[in-house]
Amino acid sequence: MMLTAAGTSGIRLLTAAACTGPPNAFLRSATRVPSRVRMQFISSVPPELPSHLQEMHEALSSGEAQLFDVREPREHAMGMLACAEPMPLSMLEQGVLSNGVLDKDKTTYLHCAAGIRVHPAAAILQQQMGFQRVIPLQEGFASLYNLGFPLAQE
Repeated sequence: MMLTAAGTSGIRLLTAAACTGPPNAFLRSATRVPSRVRMQFISSVPPELPSHLQEMHEALSSGEAQLFDVREPREHAMGMLACAEPMPLSMLEQGVLSNGVLDKDKTTYLHCAAGIRVHPAAAILQQQMGFQRVIPLQEGFASLYNLGFPLAQE
């Protein structure tokens, strides 16, 4: 009972701290990553990755694959993985592609916040836009970050 009460007050304190100051200030300060991390991603392998993410890391590092973040722009503003290109699902549904370099023949990995929006995005890319190999990731943005994939510089 005391442990639950302590945990609850800790959550309230954290919530209060996160709600004071400018929007997203707590999140941005908690996830700030030095700019040199973007280049280190290519040469370093995050520790203990599941096999499918290890394969993705190797394919991205060798240039054989691409990773798209299908979250919405307001979510991108809170942080993006260094190795991902923004491609919001809402834009895909309208038939608009990202400004980045797109290669329909490369293996294309997709991630979102929770592994849900990647499935309709994968269907659009394959069925309507002619992408050959699309792999929707179950891992969301926070999971990938926690597994060692660095954030893009702000």
